Amino acid sequence: MWPLTNEDIVGKAVASTNVALDGVMEAPDRWFFGFWSDELAESAHDEILRSDTLLLGRVTYEAFAEFWPTATNEPGIAERMNGLPKHVASRSRWNGATRRSLRAT
Repeated sequence: MWPLTNEDIVGKAVASTNVALDGVMEAPDRWFFGFWSDELAESAHDEILRSDTLLLGRVTYEAFAEFWPTATNEPGIAERMNGLPKHVASRSRWNGATRRSLRAT
């Protein structure tokens, strides 16, 4: 199996994260949304339209599951978010998505 060849690769993974300058990824409501702009919105829009599936952490998945099914403020995006397959990296319970327990080796 190793090393992988081009024939082994069936897709590509793109990481899209919001990280503060000090490395904090949690609590974006305290440090991210205040800096939202049209440029960031366009980037996020393009990113989701190019996606074939989503890999989310449990907390992010739960926030998405609460917001996107009834979202009306993002024309076309809510439908895309709701229609994409979702994989959740979690060690705890899950609902409505494929659970993937990921562990560092």
